[in-house]
Amino acid sequence: MYGATIIVLESMVQEGSSNSIHGETGGCLIVMKSFEFIFILYLIHKIMGIIDLLCIKKSLDILNAMDLVSTTKALLQNLRDA
Repeated sequence: MYGATIIVLESMVQEGSSNSIHGETGGCLIVMKSFEFIFILYLIHKIMGIIDLLCIKKSLDILNAMDLVSTTKALLQNLRDA
């Protein structure tokens, strides 16, 4: 998805119909290729993968839910420490 978005933005920079489109898409392209943007996407992907366990199970008893929250906290702490 990221690669396709970059390709579309690059084509808009080259073939945009106005200077406004060239400037806006060029700015977006610069930001999306920055280290900070890619790093934040990576972190969001990792965190959402960890939290997904909590979202999958809709009907859990309270003990299993507390166990999953505890496990999720530990996984997030490991990600923070790494």
